[in-house]
Amino acid sequence: MISKDTKKITNETAKQYKALYKGLHMVFTNRFKDAEDHFEAHATEKGDLSPSLRASHLVLKGFVKFFRAISTWGRGAIDKALNVMWEAEALAATDTTDPLGAKLVQAHAYLQGAFLQIIQKKFPRAAWNIRSSWRCFQGALMELKTFDGPDEIKAEHETSAKLGVGAFNLILSLMPPLVIAVTKILGFQADRPYGVKLLREAYNSQRLMSPIAGQIVLTYLTTLSSMLSEQTPEFREEAEKILDEILKRHPNGLFLLWTKTAHLRSCKKHEEAIKVARIAESVCKEAPALGLMSSWQAGWCNMLLARWKESKECFQKILNSEHKATKDGVPGFYCILAGLSAVNDGDFELGEALLKRVDSEAKNPDIPHEQYAKRHSSQILEVLATERKMEEKKGDKTAGTKFYNRFKSRCYLEQIQLIIEWNFIKYMPEPVKEKVKETMDKWYNMRQDLAWTYREMAWYYLMMSHIEFYKDGGDAKKALELGVTAVAYAKRSKVTNSTLMAQCYFLVANIYLKQDPPDLERAQKKCARAKEKCAGDLAKRMSFLLHALKARIAWLKKETGQSNKKTSAKDSKKEESLGNEAVDDTKPEEQGGMLSGAIGMVGGAVGSAVTWGWGAIAGEEESDDAPEEKNLEVTPNPTNEDSRQS
Repeated sequence: MISKDTKKITNETAKQYKALYKGLHMVFTNRFKDAEDHFEAHATEKGDLSPSLRASHLVLKGFVKFFRAISTWGRGAIDKALNVMWEAEALAATDTTDPLGAKLVQAHAYLQGAFLQIIQKKFPRAAWNIRSSWRCFQGALMELKTFDGPDEIKAEHETSAKLGVGAFNLILSLMPPLVIAVTKILGFQADRPYGVKLLREAYNSQRLMSPIAGQIVLTYLTTLSSMLSEQTPEFREEAEKILDEILKRHPNGLFLLWTKTAHLRSCKKHEEAIKVARIAESVCKEAPALGLMSSWQAGWCNMLLARWKESKECFQKILNSEHKATKDGVPGFYCILAGLSAVNDGDFELGEALLKRVDSEAKNPDIPHEQYAKRHSSQILEVLATERKMEEKKGDKTAGTKFYNRFKSRCYLEQIQLIIEWNFIKYMPEPVKEKVKETMDKWYNMRQDLAWTYREMAWYYLMMSHIEFYKDGGDAKKALELGVTAVAYAKRSKVTNSTLMAQCYFLVANIYLKQDPPDLERAQKKCARAKEKCAGDLAKRMSFLLHALKARIAWLKKETGQSNKKTSAKDSKKEESLGNEAVDDTKPEEQGGMLSGAIGMVGGAVGSAVTWGWGAIAGEEESDDAPEEKNLEVTPNPTNEDSRQS
């Protein structure tokens, strides 16, 4: 307990804080079961202990259950974690000796509980608890100015409050502009620089909650900043420094190793990233579901190295696990990743078997990854069935070879498409980009025999544009020509609204930003057009990237004073001309013809953010850069798959 007559804490309070530090160290060194038992024992320990300190043990116990629950997506695990949070909140509410400490415990309980309710899709309840958490954190930060308790306790409370307010500012700054406006009316803040500043201060204080603050800072520096196109060499240097510091205190901490894997991937050090992922998997004996996520990381790193055999093995390992995390997660998506990797590795029989398995494994239609896997595996298998029928009908001995080429080219395009969807092309090492380009060119040169559709032509040009744009010393003008051509082919396909169309416009917008000086007006219009066209199974993920791009453009316009700049008619004509020139080079051969209420809106928005969601981007209508249709190459006997949703 805290003595009101002294600036020193009692021996019992010091003992309990020491126990809290010890338990959190267990969490960050992967001893999850020991940590749960440790926190439970101290929460129920007999003695003259303040309710808020007991509740602190429960909140950290809930923190462990929180991560174990979201790794399995099991309803029972989520319910148990929620029960612990509400037990901690109720216990803290009874504390009269340290009301500030009680308020902070309640704030953390409300926040973690809200995230679990978002997973349960209970958005109104989550929104209410988010609001309650924010009010507690904000109030605590103000009360610290007049706090008259022991200095040690004040330092702990200050770190806890900065962690909460900083995390809120960072997370809410990722919301769409409309939601940010609503949250500000409700009293929230959405200031990303301020939030990251508070989180850095919380980490540097080296108090109880500092490792958690450090983990959030690392997530921003390594993952979020990359998605938001804010990552700089200085960010990577800071991430390296923080990782070294925390890993010295918490060796082989699983959460830290995951972050290090993402950091190494962003530095294109994939071999090192894979080694770190293997270490993370090996040290996670107590929580195999969390360990499986390391195989996921390693699988993506192998994909970025175009090592299909190794990526297949990583995704198969997850798929073949009997753990409920695999069953309750996205097994259909694991199937299509493993199947595509198998085909691209040359194992057609296994690849076909895995692609056929998708339909039975993808049992959760509410998860976009599963929808994507079912739709695309079905399309690939239809290509396979069509080629087999042609072989049987014609009795053509060479048809088998064509069939395998058609099948493999489609699988290769699908796998590269996924890398584009995840916005990971920029992480490919230069030799791998050249290798992928050679393979894509090989399939492109066979496009007549393979009867490529407009959709496949669009993905080819989009991939070429990405490679040109992200390679060292890339030519922005050439990338723009290829991107404009991709837009044109995407338009000719019957898929008018899709992630394909959105990806094309998204890339073109980024290319305009790279020009010297950046053409912010056109970039903004292309971003708006991308949002307008964004639809399909992975649209929510694409929408998040578009929101980040729009925010970046708005900031650049404000910084450069271009907010009122308009595109001239002359520039528009020049842009249209550029599009026509891009397709002239292809030597065409024509072969044939929110929840209701403001609080509900906030809850829904946070729910969408967890699944990479985003709302609407308002954009001005404009004419496309697309070349004239008569200049587009048409492949013989196009299939009718272009009419499906991408």
